[in-house]
Amino acid sequence: MEFKLVCDTESLDLARSGSVWGNIWVEISGLAFPEPHWNDMPVAFLAELLDAVAHVRSGDGDRRRVRFFDGPFWLDLVGRENGGTLEVTVNASGTSGARVVAVDAQEAARSLAAVRDELVRACLQRGWGDQMDVRRLQVR
Repeated sequence: MEFKLVCDTESLDLARSGSVWGNIWVEISGLAFPEPHWNDMPVAFLAELLDAVAHVRSGDGDRRRVRFFDGPFWLDLVGRENGGTLEVTVNASGTSGARVVAVDAQEAARSLAAVRDELVRACLQRGWGDQMDVRRLQVR
């Protein structure tokens, strides 16, 4: 697959604010974005990404932007072929080049679901099941 979400569950930490922080990044055509081991809020980011993928799979041309919570980085998603294909663009503020890849929507959804399951399991093992973002991710 040319699009992969990577989450290092060993890096997870619970901030005083109740937000879960850890390393999460996207690999698109061999490029790590924003960078390998990017530290952000993986639970909240993945919940937003899952919502966006579900939305753009609903029809041809449907669009959503998902921003990383730290830094000026985002993914633009567009549904193609009646939602059977996702066009994924990664970009950052202040850069001139974006990277675009088309991926099978069903394969991408399965891959994200696997990361979701692993991330939820890691949070529950740490006793963070009552955190709002973890509960939100569990129902996705």
